[in-house]
Amino acid sequence: MLRLRLSGGLNNLCTIIFSFILGCTFMVSIAPINKTCKLDDTDREHNIMKNSKFRGPDLIIIILSAPKNVKNRQLIRDTWRKLYGNKQNNLEQTFKVKHYFVIGNLGLRADVKRQLTDEQNAYKDLLILPMEDHYRNLTLKVKQAFQWLSDQYDYGVNFKYVLKCDEDSFVHLKSFVDELIEIERLYLSPSNVQTVVKALEDNQGKTISANIQVNNKSSQKQLDLYWGYFSGNGRIFTKGKWKETDWIFADKYLPYAVGGGYLLSKNLVIHIAKNADNLRSFIAEDVSVGFWLAPVNNILRIHDTRFDTAWRSRGCQNHHLVTHALTHQNMTELYQNLKAIGQLCLTETKRGPRVYIYNWNVPPSQCCKTAEENTIKL
Repeated sequence: MLRLRLSGGLNNLCTIIFSFILGCTFMVSIAPINKTCKLDDTDREHNIMKNSKFRGPDLIIIILSAPKNVKNRQLIRDTWRKLYGNKQNNLEQTFKVKHYFVIGNLGLRADVKRQLTDEQNAYKDLLILPMEDHYRNLTLKVKQAFQWLSDQYDYGVNFKYVLKCDEDSFVHLKSFVDELIEIERLYLSPSNVQTVVKALEDNQGKTISANIQVNNKSSQKQLDLYWGYFSGNGRIFTKGKWKETDWIFADKYLPYAVGGGYLLSKNLVIHIAKNADNLRSFIAEDVSVGFWLAPVNNILRIHDTRFDTAWRSRGCQNHHLVTHALTHQNMTELYQNLKAIGQLCLTETKRGPRVYIYNWNVPPSQCCKTAEENTIKL
């Protein structure tokens, strides 16, 4: 009898416990769950997280590449990219550089995708984007690359600058980084705009001309850099593969740094990324970037003749930082010259369009004349 009573009591206890658990489970399932974990700006944890970005590369290079152009990518790895980053000196240890080949992968054949997978496993330097890789999508490719970089920053990876170039561009990275650090020291580190203006007046000359766009010239905010070889009088393409059908803004393209190579500060990259869906895109990615940044405040634009970045190279000059439109043979020769004699050219040459100093004091349509007073003889 006692055993039966104990058994019955135990059964009742189990029933009560089970009912309690079931009831709790039901209440949790129907109660709203707050899935956010938001910290107030005054919270110590918030400020620690906001100011503790992981040390990433100082400079990120995005190189637009086509899926099948394996040889072009390998040539860059084996030439100019190979010359920087082996910790051969203090500069390479303190100023970090990382490159990515930017490729779209939608609509590719299975064998091409496999090749890209193998290449990524070997080098880990491909930025593969969910888009069709086509010249008419170059602007989208730049947008998506900037969005990816912005996401990396949000996730905690810090960087300072982004250089965009093409797979037929040669970057003299040691000289490029030296000049970037000097620009940072002279124009981006000073505490006020007036100091920058004075520094620019002292340093503008045969290779650079610069313009500052700020609403408040007494501002203490650090300027953002847009550095390259600028065009302000580019004609609107009305035929050919670069034809623009909906350009309504002026009779010329707005000032932009030509696309063989240009550099943007992190803030400008993030600005484009965060507003990408609301930014009007055009066929030419360099024109689009210039258009997107035209109304942005707090920009230092530097036109630099050491960027040989137009559709056709101006020849071999030892002071060039970026040279565009090169053959495999050209790039190999530049690499071999740097290795052997420490300079780009065995013999300096000039060809193609004459170089100009951009005149920021006249309307853009008059910016880039090659008259004697605005032309450097090479």
